[in-house]
Amino acid sequence: MDHAEPELPEHTIYYDDYFESLKQRIQQIYDIADEARELGYDPKPFVEIPPAHDVAARVEATLGGPKGVEHRIRELQEEMSREEVAFTVAGEIATGDLGNIEDSEKAADKAVRVGLAILTESITAAPLEGIAKVRIGGSDPERYLALYLAGPIRAAGGTEAAMTVLVADYVRQKLGLPPFRASNDEIERAVEEVELYSKSVHLQYPVHSDLVRFAASKLPIMLTGEPTESFEVSGTRDLKRIETNRVRGGSVLVLNDGVVGRASKLAKIVNSMEIEGWNWLNELAGRIRKETEGEDEETSEKLSPKSDYLADVIGGRPVFSHPSRKAGFRLRYGRSRNTGLAGVGAHPATMYLVDSFLAPGTHIRTERPGKGSIVTPVDSIEGPIVLLKNGTVKQIDNANEARELQDNIERILYLGDIMIALGEFLENNHPLIPPGYCEEWWSHDLEQACSQLSVHELESKLAECNISLERVNAFIEYPLSEFPTASEALVLAKVLRIPLHPSYTYRWLALLRDEFQTIREWLLKNYEIKKVRGTNRIVLPYDSTQKEILCKAGIPHTLSSDSSVIQLSDAPETILSQFGDISNSCKGADALEMVNSASDISIRDKIGFSIGARMGRPEKAEERKMRPPVHVLFPVGRSLSTEREIQKVAEASKTIQTLDSFENTSNMNDDLGNSGIPLEMVTRICTSCNASAFESRPPDSYKVTTFESRCPDCGSHTKLVQWCSEEDCGRLVKAEDDRTAPQCSLRHNFNSVKSTRKYYVNLERLLERVKSEIGESQTHGVRGVLGLTSELKIPEYLGKGILRAKHEVYCYRDGTARFDATDAPLTHFRPSEIGVSIGRLRELGYTCDYQGNALTSSSQIVELKVQDLVVPRNCAEYLLRVGAFVDDCLERIYNLEPHYQFRNTDDLVGQLVIGLAPHTSSGIIGRIIGFTDASLCYAHPYWHAAKRRNCDGDEDALILVLDALLNFSKSYLPAGRGGFMDAPLVLSVILDPSEVDDESHNIEICSRYPAAFYEMAARGKHPKNVEGLVDIIASRLGSSAQYEGFSFTHDTSSIDEGPRNTRYKTLGSMVEKLQAQLRLADLIDAVDVKDVAERVLSHHFIRDIMGNLRAFSTQKIQCLKCRRVYRRIPLSGECECGNNLSLTVRQKNISKYLDIAQKMIENHELGLYLQQRLNLISSAIDSLFFSEQTTLTDFLG
Repeated sequence: MDHAEPELPEHTIYYDDYFESLKQRIQQIYDIADEARELGYDPKPFVEIPPAHDVAARVEATLGGPKGVEHRIRELQEEMSREEVAFTVAGEIATGDLGNIEDSEKAADKAVRVGLAILTESITAAPLEGIAKVRIGGSDPERYLALYLAGPIRAAGGTEAAMTVLVADYVRQKLGLPPFRASNDEIERAVEEVELYSKSVHLQYPVHSDLVRFAASKLPIMLTGEPTESFEVSGTRDLKRIETNRVRGGSVLVLNDGVVGRASKLAKIVNSMEIEGWNWLNELAGRIRKETEGEDEETSEKLSPKSDYLADVIGGRPVFSHPSRKAGFRLRYGRSRNTGLAGVGAHPATMYLVDSFLAPGTHIRTERPGKGSIVTPVDSIEGPIVLLKNGTVKQIDNANEARELQDNIERILYLGDIMIALGEFLENNHPLIPPGYCEEWWSHDLEQACSQLSVHELESKLAECNISLERVNAFIEYPLSEFPTASEALVLAKVLRIPLHPSYTYRWLALLRDEFQTIREWLLKNYEIKKVRGTNRIVLPYDSTQKEILCKAGIPHTLSSDSSVIQLSDAPETILSQFGDISNSCKGADALEMVNSASDISIRDKIGFSIGARMGRPEKAEERKMRPPVHVLFPVGRSLSTEREIQKVAEASKTIQTLDSFENTSNMNDDLGNSGIPLEMVTRICTSCNASAFESRPPDSYKVTTFESRCPDCGSHTKLVQWCSEEDCGRLVKAEDDRTAPQCSLRHNFNSVKSTRKYYVNLERLLERVKSEIGESQTHGVRGVLGLTSELKIPEYLGKGILRAKHEVYCYRDGTARFDATDAPLTHFRPSEIGVSIGRLRELGYTCDYQGNALTSSSQIVELKVQDLVVPRNCAEYLLRVGAFVDDCLERIYNLEPHYQFRNTDDLVGQLVIGLAPHTSSGIIGRIIGFTDASLCYAHPYWHAAKRRNCDGDEDALILVLDALLNFSKSYLPAGRGGFMDAPLVLSVILDPSEVDDESHNIEICSRYPAAFYEMAARGKHPKNVEGLVDIIASRLGSSAQYEGFSFTHDTSSIDEGPRNTRYKTLGSMVEKLQAQLRLADLIDAVDVKDVAERVLSHHFIRDIMGNLRAFSTQKIQCLKCRRVYRRIPLSGECECGNNLSLTVRQKNISKYLDIAQKMIENHELGLYLQQRLNLISSAIDSLFFSEQTTLTDFLG
């Protein structure tokens, strides 16, 4: 790893040792991997994942230049914004000032890719995979620049994808090309494709055909691309400048979600950078604002319920709250140490009481402010209010109590709080929502009231109340842990004229005016105060109507054993103070105004705004496996149909006798010959031990071949070659120069030049040889792939597969072993939560807690370093096995000393891993410092943002660093579009906050919101208006404080409290899941069970039945042995290989939901329309499978 390193980002001295430790550790691992790869067992004799320390290095490493681009980017970054750097560098490449690319088309292609790479920090695979090519079309004077886009352009993100169009036009201008002018047919073709695409694939922005038409008519470059969908356009076909009639998904995404969807952002960039020819964007942005102002311009004064998140309710995944239901999740502003970056907090008691369908990391779809989040436990917010089967109503604020009461719940009256950070509103550009009155807001009111009095006046008033000044200060400073008693809260409300503390305030706005009037009169006329276990309590005669109103208001109470008496659980004085004297008038537009008119103290709204939510994806923490799982990228062929266990295929291959079509070819080892399994693999030669074999032949003769990267005879690294497959030729083929295609010296057809050939491999002898090489007596059931999908079909060394199988480690398509886990944010932790000793943490650099005190206790809170991780325990167990496999590879294959030598999971603490997101091609180094029982990978928000991810349910991979450096190769990657996605083509070593996804820059890092924040939120102000009041990460970028000194507003007892896994994962059949879903819907007051049943039936079951019915009618037929596929059954009734054929869609796949659907309609009275629809589907199925033969008499009567 010998690369020039740029200066580290600004940081404090406390990060010096941390960054230096990361660099030294990664250097040691690179040294080991370099030494091992030099031995030639792998496709390339060097490590194929170059390290990079910044955007500039990643751009050059990922795109392979042009030469000097890394230095130029760093030079420009000192004085320009990211966008300006992208445009400048792209322009210099286009004109030849950088890279000196003479061909204009190649220069344009490279320029646009580099520009996009700079805009995306060279993290995503979009520059490699999203841009298929850039072409200069037409002829003078009508030449134009065409940007060919592919599906993976989605990975860039809407804004960056749209910016690619700007960069491409800037390149066009630098090349002196005239602007593209779309014809009317091409404009209508763009509109038709957008409309077609939106019907089958989700688009981020709704389609407005007029806006798409306007944008398509103005674009100065041609947006086109590869066909990505199977369906074709119907109205605008066979256009001269568009090569396909199929829908081009890449251009649709960029046009609709990019140019149109981000028109306002693009207009600002165009105006600030004064880019010519794009003034029309201002008009487009204006038209969008005018057309969508009714949809998007919401304020808190007019927030109507949004049901978008309920659009695709799935069977078995429950709805927790319908839109804006007052019994749903109450909005609570704040950020805990395990929330933010789209992660939200819920009380762990809520997780248990919703039948454990929520667990740490479970993905939920939400009504607002964003579309989705994961849920993590925060127990410093309010838990649910429940009605027990014995009639008791109580608030559950303890997870253990919730777990014990799970089977005794009659109704969930209120779900409790959902804690959402200000950063989510900033990121989603959503107006602030009025919060319910909460403890931290009350503490501001108390502080303000105290500040208006002199010290003497304050002490005098407090003395009257018998409350000390120290206690009042505790209420202000620690509002989430220091609560006033009922009498203290009442006295403070009266003396200081502040609202009653929220712990003693009820949900009055849940009641209608008549309901409040009724319960007030009933309570004040009938109450008695009695001693109950030494404490005064209000008791009332039982009345079912009044009890229901008590439930709606969330007033805690119990029933006597004979259900004749209702006993209120709170202190009588706080309850009676809210109802006022019976002689007081009670007026107001709503129940809360009536409360305040009757009471002599101020009562605030405790509900605020409630947010709807439903379950999305379950959390995930499991090893990555291909389908089906394999241990090695070595082909086994289809001689035993789909059998992948190499030993079984080898034993069966004894009966196979075949002849090579290239009869005169000799092989370099005894494992190849004229008998064995036919396998297509790469063509390689050894230029060392077989040099003499070429002496008697022409210099370009090619008769000695192998597929192995390391010569089995002399141990040299073999060389890739191309050869002429023309009959009786076999000559080695070389290109005359870089610009011409290789051709045989005898001038045979270009198409005869091959890089692969068919070998007949004696797998049994190959296995025996490999076992002896690595010192293993058995193959451990090693499984290979049916065939190789890479361009050159280079197989992996079989010994690695045997060692993987030995340690129960699985291989992914690039040769790495991976563990996938749901991303979760973490900025602070307690040592007791992550299972690591204080001594070990001090060795890792954690010497102080987040307040600067020496780290001496496992209960202290410590700030997480930006590249440190807390991984699931089952991840640690898997990485132990991966480490053992890597050590075996070093010892038995590479003849080197073992590196990891793990004994138990504790040895993983301090080890380095690579984090990698599926849509990216750049990994980021992480260091394991602890473990969690949750199915989550907890990491700093920066670290997730460095992968261009947030925490809305995303799942990313962890790879042990040395495993990746030893075993990853680009040569294994699939040849098709998207092959470079989800591959660590480059490795970021040091995290720079300015180069991560800017969503993380919106995270607030304050310990407390200011009082003005709550007032502005109550008025529904835009979050930009409060941005200056709150400390957010963006304000620290570029300073030494950008890495540390963060805080949080709400603590939590444990970051993994709650169910280990969502119940969705533990339930078996869909019937069980659906029953549990509907039972829970019946349990939660905020859910309409009938609506849930209708949505599941309409959006899941009926769609599934109809889709399978359609698939049955159009299905293909497959051979059970060789897996050959037929569109129609052959006349012979059997496969060409002589074996039986089978359907791919069966009757049971179609009718599996029919009975469930019928029961749902009957049990929930879903109406005639759904019943008739189901009857029609049932009749269609019956006609397909149970129709009787029609006879002549049926017509004659």
